[in-house]
Amino acid sequence: MININKKSYITVSEFANLAGISRQALIFYDTQNVFSPSYKDENGYRYYDLSQIDLIVTIQALKSIGLSLKEIKSYIETRNASQTYSLFHNQIKKLTLSREKLDHTIKMMNDKCAVIDKAMQVNTDIIYVEYHPKTYIIKSKEIPYDTSTNIQHESLSEHLKYRREHNFHCGRELGGIVPWKSIYDTHTQSTYYSWYYTVVDNLNSSYQDEIYIDVKPAGNYLVVYHKGSYIETYHSYHLFSEYAKIHNLKLHDYSYEESLIDEVSEANPDNYITQISIMFEKI
Repeated sequence: MININKKSYITVSEFANLAGISRQALIFYDTQNVFSPSYKDENGYRYYDLSQIDLIVTIQALKSIGLSLKEIKSYIETRNASQTYSLFHNQIKKLTLSREKLDHTIKMMNDKCAVIDKAMQVNTDIIYVEYHPKTYIIKSKEIPYDTSTNIQHESLSEHLKYRREHNFHCGRELGGIVPWKSIYDTHTQSTYYSWYYTVVDNLNSSYQDEIYIDVKPAGNYLVVYHKGSYIETYHSYHLFSEYAKIHNLKLHDYSYEESLIDEVSEANPDNYITQISIMFEKI
C-alpha cells in the first residue's frame, strides 16, 4: 500500500467550507465522476488537496450559467488551454447577452414604477400647465377616421412589431395622438387615435431619418390626468376648451394621450390614469 500523509490533505467538510460548496454536492460530483477527491482511504473517507479549489470553483461557475453535468464532465476530462479559451469565450458572449436582457428588464420595471408613482401623485380632472421638452417618439402609420377595425389592428400590430424589433418598448406604454378638436366639436362619444405612438429614450441617430420617427415638440402644454377607460378620455376635453377660453390660449389640433396606470398595473379600467397633453400658445 502506498503511504499517504493525510496531514497534507483536508477532509471533505473542510474543503466544502473553503470552496463555498455543500458537502453533499462534493460527494455527488464524486459519484458522478465529475470531480473527485485527491485521495480516499481504506474506509472510503475523501480527502482533497488545496490545489483543487480553483477547479471546483470553475465547475460551480459553469453549473451556475446552465451547463449540464454531462457538459462539465466532458470539459473536465478533455480540457486544454485552447478548449478552455473557446468555452469561456462562448460563455462570455451568452452571459453578455443575458446581462443586456436583464438590464433591459430592470429598466422597464424602473420606468414603470416611475410612471405609476407619478400617477399616484397627481390630481385627476383638473388642468395643469407644464413645460414639456422635445421628445422623440416612434409613430404608427396614420389611421384614417372611420376606418375599419381591421385596418386599426393592422396599424397597431405594425407599430408593436417595430418597437419590439428595435427595443423601443422598454418601460413605455402605448400612447395615442388624438384629433381632439374633431371629437369635441362633433360631440363624438368615444376617443379614437389618428396615430399610435411610443416615447423613446436615447434615440440612435441612425433611426432619425426613418419614417416611423417623429418628435413631440418642446413647449407649453395643458395637461389633464384622466381617470377611467381609454375610450372615455373624450369626457376630459371640455376642460381644455374651457380653460383656453378663460386664459386666451390657442390650442393645437392634436393631443397626446399616454397611459400611466393601465391594464398592466390595474385590473379595473375605471382606475386607469391617462395623461392628456395639448400644446398651446397665448393669443
